[in-house]
Amino acid sequence: MLNKISEFTDYFDAFKLRFGRKNKELNNAYASDELKNTFENDIKPQLKSIELNRESLHAKFIKRKRQLNFVILPIAALITIFALFAGEDGSFLYIIPVSFCIGTGWAYKPALDYVRHYKLKVMPILVKMYGDFTYSLKSNLQANDIKNLAIAPNFDYLKTEDCVTGKIDDIGFEFTELTLHKRSKNGSNRVFKGCLVLLTMPFNFNSHTLVKHDHGKVLNWLTKDNKATEKVALENVDFENKFEVYSNDQVLARYILTPVMMEQLLSLLYAFVMKVNATQLECEFVGNKAVFFIRHTENLLEPTWIDQSAFEINALPLIEQELALLISIAKQLNLDLMAARRVSKENNLDSKS
Repeated sequence: MLNKISEFTDYFDAFKLRFGRKNKELNNAYASDELKNTFENDIKPQLKSIELNRESLHAKFIKRKRQLNFVILPIAALITIFALFAGEDGSFLYIIPVSFCIGTGWAYKPALDYVRHYKLKVMPILVKMYGDFTYSLKSNLQANDIKNLAIAPNFDYLKTEDCVTGKIDDIGFEFTELTLHKRSKNGSNRVFKGCLVLLTMPFNFNSHTLVKHDHGKVLNWLTKDNKATEKVALENVDFENKFEVYSNDQVLARYILTPVMMEQLLSLLYAFVMKVNATQLECEFVGNKAVFFIRHTENLLEPTWIDQSAFEINALPLIEQELALLISIAKQLNLDLMAARRVSKENNLDSKS
């Protein structure tokens, strides 16, 4: 049963490629010297097998697209026309859109297989440029892991894609693209699309602090969470115009959201807006976790399309730029310095005792 569900999901993902594909080669990102060296020394030796796989899947992709456009859809149209002339009811009109959806998923499946094969071969090498990081196609995060977060919207099921995990000094790091859906009478509604960045600190924040998007007074009141209901007034006007802060401890909230941290959060928001067309950034500090929800519609970490040679470097500079932006969050917000100070303080206390 699970295999059938997974197979259906694959064909649905392939169908979405028809409309969601982004031409990564058309961007202004430039390869760094480190990326060029990594490409020449580590990635290029892998590309011969990747290119052979691409050529095989590309031929299958072209063949299936032709069959879809010149056989399947014309037959579906003819059946519908004959049915209408025969006096049948309008139910036959569904043949064309159903054939299009199923046929598109089937036709684009080889393209999806290539994208995944490329990622599994190349992405583990790319993420090593930034330290001890690993890559997988999906995250192991479960629905309850997300539902326990106050900044998460109400949802019923999730889908993850592209997961990068590792450590930044003493901080655990996990990134994944995330889509959340809520069931409704008419099917399901997407309530979130973007990415989640989870930082596991070597200390406890000893408070629960939320940094939420400023929706205006009425919506802010309606969406505030019972876990952290005290509004925290801060002195940065620009920050207050973008965010609403709630916490169960005013003092500790200000310890986290220092003037420097507020400026860096604003800079981080603008960086995501500029580089991945983000529309919203929210974060939560609870226990030993710092969690960031970044709302955007573009797919990150995507290679060039199947019709481009695997030896092309065109998409990699943008992937490098996106990875650098995501992995820099801890340092951008000075959380690495906060962690280092806490660890040093605890070590000093242990040595004295």
